[in-house]
Amino acid sequence: MTKALRHGDGFSSLVRQVLVIEKRRSLRDVAEALGMDYANFHARVIGRTRFKPEEISALIREVPDSRLCDYLLRDTPFMAVQRPAPTTPTPSSGCAFHMALRLATESLAALEQIGDSLAEGHQESGHYDELAMHIQEAERAVCDLRGRMSSLAPRKAASREPRNAGTPLATVMLG
Repeated sequence: MTKALRHGDGFSSLVRQVLVIEKRRSLRDVAEALGMDYANFHARVIGRTRFKPEEISALIREVPDSRLCDYLLRDTPFMAVQRPAPTTPTPSSGCAFHMALRLATESLAALEQIGDSLAEGHQESGHYDELAMHIQEAERAVCDLRGRMSSLAPRKAASREPRNAGTPLATVMLG
């Protein structure tokens, strides 16, 4: 009787997807960066051993893939949003423009998916998955723009909290 290939829990499977299948980084490089023996890291990636919380945190720092955070935050009211980079003393209006453009692009892509579904008369799983991805990216763009608001506001207003800061969308900043 042959032993079935085992890929562990969902998190280990996702790490395997990112590192082995998509080849984002080599297992050896990540293991070394985490200060782990290759065999121990490999055991975690294939699901023989579970990742410890401090290893997960270090892994996300080394392999900053939002899917890893999304997996950990699934079924909660939180979503992962990349922490804004430190800003220079004079904020760039071009940065705000690109953030708003990203928001508009993802929102329009979501609308396109909805339109395609309505035109076909039903929601296919492929359409639903793409729609969910565009909505998630639009949410990230809104949170990113909100996180950078203080660097965009005039000096006097930068210390005040934005009027809509109490919106129900909770975020977890990465970085």
